[in-house]
Amino acid sequence: DIGGLSHGARFSNAQNEALPGTAYSVWSLIEAGYFNEAGTQRGLTYLRAHATETDDAYVLALVANALVSADRAATPEGALKLDAATLSVINQLAEQAMRDRNTAMWSSAMTYTGAKGRTGDIETTALAALALLRAGEQPQIANAALTALVQQKDNFGTWYSTQATIL
Repeated sequence: DIGGLSHGARFSNAQNEALPGTAYSVWSLIEAGYFNEAGTQRGLTYLRAHATETDDAYVLALVANALVSADRAATPEGALKLDAATLSVINQLAEQAMRDRNTAMWSSAMTYTGAKGRTGDIETTALAALALLRAGEQPQIANAALTALVQQKDNFGTWYSTQATIL
């Protein structure tokens, strides 16, 4: 039962510690083609009911990506219609962006990989940008996030860690 799945990592700003694990699991299951499975639907119901129980940008970005994937799976190709819970999370995520001229970044206390500081911020920003882009919402902030990510690339052409580079 993934509705309220717990995880090993502790997210200091997540009032609901089940959100990150549930969001990550639901997102993964939907992307793997298990949208209609009962466990995925229970997890999705849980996410929609508890989506706002965090102020951590990384957790919020995980929830946003899971909800956007669900909305994409529920609508015919080319007809994306975002659920009210998804729009609410996307807007909350956009409001948390730290803007500076033409860039936007998000910060988190810790990611699943244990990344903190600059690397954690890169992972969080990449997840937030992905959610905004896939949702087709907040394009100016998404573009500003991509600009910030390009500027964060290190001298080796990566983003300081494997996970940050992958994202």
